[in-house]
Amino acid sequence: MRTLDRYIAGSFVRNLALACLALTLIYVLQSFLAELVDHEFPAGQVLTHTLLGVPAVLVQMIPPAILMATVLTLSTLNRNNELMACHSIGIGLGRIALLLLTISFMVSCLTVFMQDRILPPVFKKRTNYYWRDMKKRTDFFLDVKQDKIWYRSKNLIYNLQSFDPKSKTIRGMSVYTFDDRFDLKQVVDAERASYTPSGWVLRNGTVTVFAADQSFPLTRKFDEKSLAIAERPADFQGIEREVDGLRLKELWQYIERTRAAGTDTKRFEVTFHSRLSLSFIPLVMCVLGIPFSTRNRRQGGMVRDMGLCLGITFFYWLFHSIGLSLGTNGAVPPILAAWLPSVVFAMFAGFLVLRRQQNG
Repeated sequence: MRTLDRYIAGSFVRNLALACLALTLIYVLQSFLAELVDHEFPAGQVLTHTLLGVPAVLVQMIPPAILMATVLTLSTLNRNNELMACHSIGIGLGRIALLLLTISFMVSCLTVFMQDRILPPVFKKRTNYYWRDMKKRTDFFLDVKQDKIWYRSKNLIYNLQSFDPKSKTIRGMSVYTFDDRFDLKQVVDAERASYTPSGWVLRNGTVTVFAADQSFPLTRKFDEKSLAIAERPADFQGIEREVDGLRLKELWQYIERTRAAGTDTKRFEVTFHSRLSLSFIPLVMCVLGIPFSTRNRRQGGMVRDMGLCLGITFFYWLFHSIGLSLGTNGAVPPILAAWLPSVVFAMFAGFLVLRRQQNG
């Protein structure tokens, strides 16, 4: 029994590794060529930037790779009459499926680990490489943490509590101004900052000036103050993308803090739940592949098997993308938007398995 388990598990893992490698290479090559055609950056920089995105691509390719590995493994056993041999010694399809599901669950746990520990720091490194090495913005710095947002541009450093792109409003804003020697010259704190056609307007805050000829800084309060800075709301849009650099726990803390500040958090909640749902899609894909790979051998060959895998993957990602869009727009709750595609496809997979058992 253990020998058979090792044989089937080894075949499944090999097929999974090959599928992950092939799908990731195709996606990375397409991305590299697309950036290279733009002629905006040298080939070496484009290659480095593309390679830094490989871990994220790999995580996205794991679900279809699990589906392909399931179909390839079981269909090969079926074509070689090895499934029939297993049945003759009392090992049914359910026993084999349980083995594949166990491996898929281990892959799902590995995916959660990658989503939480590996992808966030790699994302930050890739973002910094893009802005500092490719865009030559050595003055640029953006760091989103669960309790604060730091944004640097030229001689200014911003500390933001939250930013709402829809209303173009910043809550809890501090602006630190430095001179050419990077000595602190002024600090502006405000409870709220709104963007108007004439620029940023700050409300309920203080201005602290650090003068060279004064022993102590001078502070005065204000109810409303105009702030002349070069940054526009579009410059702070990167904050939304930077949440991908947070670990799951940090992201949830950031969501709670941002929600408490009165800012819409649907987009961040969808991101949080989609990370978790994406990690357990491999289980669904494994179940989906079972009925397709154990049908009558006369119903098609390997090409048809791969076509089915690609078709299922396409419709899943389409459904998944639509769900995330609905969640971000507020049409459905974020948790439902992230998990509904997986639940629907799991029910569909269960239906196919039951139907096969009834027909078999």
